[in-house]
Amino acid sequence: MGQTIAEKIANAHMTAGPSRALRTGDVVSLRPRHVMTHDNSAAVINKFTAIGAERIFDPRQPVFAIDHDIQNVSDKNLRKYRNIESFARAHGVDFYPAGTGISHQVMVSHGYVLPGSLVVGSDSHSNMYGALGALGTPVVRTDAAAIWATGEFWWQIPRTIQVVLTGELRDGAAGKDVIITLCGLYNQGEVLNAVVEFTGPGIA
Repeated sequence: MGQTIAEKIANAHMTAGPSRALRTGDVVSLRPRHVMTHDNSAAVINKFTAIGAERIFDPRQPVFAIDHDIQNVSDKNLRKYRNIESFARAHGVDFYPAGTGISHQVMVSHGYVLPGSLVVGSDSHSNMYGALGALGTPVVRTDAAAIWATGEFWWQIPRTIQVVLTGELRDGAAGKDVIITLCGLYNQGEVLNAVVEFTGPGIA
């Protein structure tokens, strides 16, 4: 039996794990191409410092993209943003200030996400990188800090659910209608903690 796309991409980024093709349930250490943090970079910096780290393992790996609370112009929030930028500059990390755009769009439009790459983010929507044929997954702040410090994190390979799309959309319907329909059909946790792999002639 062949591997799923997620298993293949994880295999390509594995630094420690089974000496065979990866399967669902395997626990492995992975080195992602990039790790994105946004306003929560400040919290990740605190985690990074708390584990005793002093330097970023690979400054090309993290990306800071501020986007969550940009309407908040209080002294406290602006000071937080300045501290994040200062940390980024001190460590040679790419930094995108408030107003650049939504963090995930920054990751896509600036070429950080490529087909076949593993890209993680300290944000629950990081799985959207799958739209580009990449493997994207959220990580908690502690994991993000660990990636900054070591370049790696531990991950359990999730199960994959394959969705085969056939036929053609009616006039006026779009891809979002397909997703909303699927969300309505599978709304009882059937796809929780799973990779959903779309295939079939209906994708075109």
